Amino acid sequence: MHDLPAVPPSPAQRLLAWVDEVDPGVVFGPRFVCLGGYRLGGPLDLPALRDALNRLLVRHEALRTLIVRDHEPPYLRVEPPAPVPLVEVAPDRLIDTIVAGTYPSDSVPLLWAYLARHNATDATLVLVAQQTVVDPWSMRLLIADLLHAYADRLGGLNQDPMGAPPSRERIPAPRCGDDELRTRRLIEHWRRVLTDVRPLPLGVALPGGAPRTTETRFSLAVADSRLRAVARTLRTTPFVLLLSGFIGALSALTGATDLTVPVLTYGRGRSDWDTVGLFMNALPVRVDLTGDLGSVESLRRVHAAFAAAFTRELPLADLVSSLPEAARFFAPGGPVNAQFEVIQVPPAPPSGPLSCRPIRLPAGLPLGGPVIPVNGLAVWLEQDGESGYTGTVRFRADLFSPHIIDQLVKCYADRLDWLVRP
Repeated sequence: MHDLPAVPPSPAQRLLAWVDEVDPGVVFGPRFVCLGGYRLGGPLDLPALRDALNRLLVRHEALRTLIVRDHEPPYLRVEPPAPVPLVEVAPDRLIDTIVAGTYPSDSVPLLWAYLARHNATDATLVLVAQQTVVDPWSMRLLIADLLHAYADRLGGLNQDPMGAPPSRERIPAPRCGDDELRTRRLIEHWRRVLTDVRPLPLGVALPGGAPRTTETRFSLAVADSRLRAVARTLRTTPFVLLLSGFIGALSALTGATDLTVPVLTYGRGRSDWDTVGLFMNALPVRVDLTGDLGSVESLRRVHAAFAAAFTRELPLADLVSSLPEAARFFAPGGPVNAQFEVIQVPPAPPSGPLSCRPIRLPAGLPLGGPVIPVNGLAVWLEQDGESGYTGTVRFRADLFSPHIIDQLVKCYADRLDWLVRP
């Protein structure tokens, strides 16, 4: 028996339910996870680390929240805390061990941890969490809370790891109020945007074969300070500069001038910044680049198109359930398109008894996956301090050759340099 009332799923979780309907087996599976890798420095107290991990399950209800899908409509059920599995493994076996694991979405806990010790004061910790309840922002919150709980444990505070801490974060509340009215008011705008969407041209030499995806990484050497300075001068934002360079590269490479790019957003309001949960949305940004445009005019058009989409943002779950044009665009087999995302996360946690540095895990691991189907390619950027960005391209290898992806990456770097050069 569960005494807690059923809770409606968040907009992002409703979107997962839709994806599972149109593309069964992609989400809600034992491989649909978020990963966070961290290099820890300092003497490591293993019992304290285990206790700190267990305390995360108490504090964050999302990590013990199941999505009950054998009911219409689906609902969320919060379970009691359970110990977090912590697996110790040799450093040279760390990635293989993580990949070999399974991470079910229908039992608690929804968090797992792997520890590889390099020496007495140096270790790698990898957190794995079900993507049905977390996002990349959440992973940074979790490591910060873990280090805080670890410091408390070493200081003798909150000795009972499964007891209630001074505060706890509840699962994300579903949006309410005027959402339905807002959807009705804006639905015609999105119908116009998504009517007669043109697929991204592919060229004539297609790799062919069964649908399959692969990944590659690249670097963008553009300093954050330079992005911000140029954005201020041009009265835009660093994000729009990054997006404009990408859209410009797509246009230059394919010759397309009517481009519709799904832009993934982190979907968080200010009240959600400290909440572990799945927050995400996607905005179809349609840009007309017809004409012989210079860099400033092309940026202006991208800025205007993104602003029009952002100020009319609706949960994608509402769009695909109420607008056939949106469902056709985002479902598998929809128009070939290129998704774009800049992953935004809180700052790295401050040092305590353990120093902590986020690390990049290898690309192409058979874990995780896109929240929305990739009908062509998806590009996401992660900031590397002040020095630039690491980019990842996940692409349909039956539609795009590695050579074309390499050309796109080079063109993107050139266009971005063109936009921000002094």
